[in-house]
Amino acid sequence: MQISHKAYLKPLLHAAKYPTTAVNGVFLADASQTVDAVPFFHFWNTLSPMLEVAMTQVEHYANANGLRIIGYYEANEKDLDDTLSLVGQKVASKILESNPEAYAVVIKNSNISSNEVAFIPHQFKEGQWRVSKSAFTEKNTLFTLENGSSPALVTKAIQDGMYSKLADFDSHMENVQEDWLTNKAIA
Repeated sequence: MQISHKAYLKPLLHAAKYPTTAVNGVFLADASQTVDAVPFFHFWNTLSPMLEVAMTQVEHYANANGLRIIGYYEANEKDLDDTLSLVGQKVASKILESNPEAYAVVIKNSNISSNEVAFIPHQFKEGQWRVSKSAFTEKNTLFTLENGSSPALVTKAIQDGMYSKLADFDSHMENVQEDWLTNKAIA
């Protein structure tokens, strides 16, 4: 799955904005690639009614714009924790029910502000979510970045404080003026 710059940027800005908490969201795709990401939470990171509300709103938004939910992302609150949480597995499995190409991404916190890819993609194989080996390398064309400069561009965006413009569903619940679905101020 090719991942656009916008779909790579938003989850990393989300993690940079809330570096001491877990964050999560979903990826949206058109017919050929992952084109966007929608940030959900920095506070409520459990299976909850609010997750269902956020998923439903994103599904309506995606359907109205010719898109589909293709994946799930999360960044853990601990810097060295690169595992897909139980909540992440359940949400990704729910996406998998309607989309056989579904995937999950864990953000490698130590790579957020580096020139290395910070996504650790997972695919459902042999009855469980497994890390996609060699992702974002020449050996693995399943996961690629549309723009090879995206990691460096994200580092610059974080240094410039662009994360302060990002809104997630939690922010929207506190201030309904927050544009959490599109984050037009970002991309």
